[in-house]
Amino acid sequence: MRLIYMVLLFISISVSTVSIVFYHKNDSQQIPPVVVEAIPAHLEPWQDSLEAVGSLSAHQATLLKAATTGRVTAIYFHSGENVKVGTPLLQLNPDILKAQLDATKAETQLSKADYERGLTLYKKKVFAKAEIDKVSATYQANLAKQEQAQAALDQTLLTAPFSGRLGLRLVNIGDIIDPNTTISDLEAIDPLYVNFNIPGTDSSKMVIGSKVLIHASVYPNKTFVGTIYALDSHIDNDTRSLAVRASLNNSEQKLLPGAFVDIKIEIGKPQTLFIVPETAVNTDERGSFVYRIVHHQAIKTLVTIHFHEKGKIGLLSSDIHPGDQIISVGGFKVQPHSVVVVEK
Repeated sequence: MRLIYMVLLFISISVSTVSIVFYHKNDSQQIPPVVVEAIPAHLEPWQDSLEAVGSLSAHQATLLKAATTGRVTAIYFHSGENVKVGTPLLQLNPDILKAQLDATKAETQLSKADYERGLTLYKKKVFAKAEIDKVSATYQANLAKQEQAQAALDQTLLTAPFSGRLGLRLVNIGDIIDPNTTISDLEAIDPLYVNFNIPGTDSSKMVIGSKVLIHASVYPNKTFVGTIYALDSHIDNDTRSLAVRASLNNSEQKLLPGAFVDIKIEIGKPQTLFIVPETAVNTDERGSFVYRIVHHQAIKTLVTIHFHEKGKIGLLSSDIHPGDQIISVGGFKVQPHSVVVVEK
């Protein structure tokens, strides 16, 4: 009797186990596929860059002022005119200085004649050495006075110290001016300097000669191209930024100093990357990854991210090829090797 009871118990347990296994098998077969959205992987050219806001400045600039005090007797320039180095711009009254120069020239000629006569007599040994030294010193002193008078006269004529573009004229004929009076300004605007700052953490990315793309609001549809000309010697202690200067050809003089511009600095060489929406990329302890769809299954694929901006991510992976289906929406619901259905 006991044996029969044991046999019945064994049969009951076996039937229960088979039922449970059969139930779970059917349950696994009934898990529905995950509905996702997908895009084909495609490569696009991409250039790493930095953006900044800068200002334009002349590569040479000065306020024009007279070297001496006097009355303006002639003005040789017009406001906004382009001038070459050495071009006469303004004349102060030279009459008194011309008279002084003429007087020094007369004194010089007389002392020169005395010196030449004394030298002749000295060679004939009828003139003392002390006397020849005296007339020689007088001649040299008068030469110096003549040069001084000539220099003072030259200062009455203001000339352009370098080639550039003049600003507005601020004086008139008849004005009495001194060295503190601004006559106009002169700026050399070809080329222009483009001054801007970048974060100190990006200082290693700056290379002399790198291309800089410049956009000015006054020409919204035009891109000006410059090159990095110089880097500051230190990172600013207050802003923790590095001052950078670029050079921009401005032969047409379309841009003027003082304007603000938007700047884009190209860094390194152009690359070709897979561009996907940011919703396609997930992250775990191993790094960033996307899901590829292979035979209706989600395949986890590690990627290297190169940029993330404006909702787009540029990435590379040796396992991704052009045309591969990448899950763009719904990846958070997916597990590796999950069966997926692409929503159309």
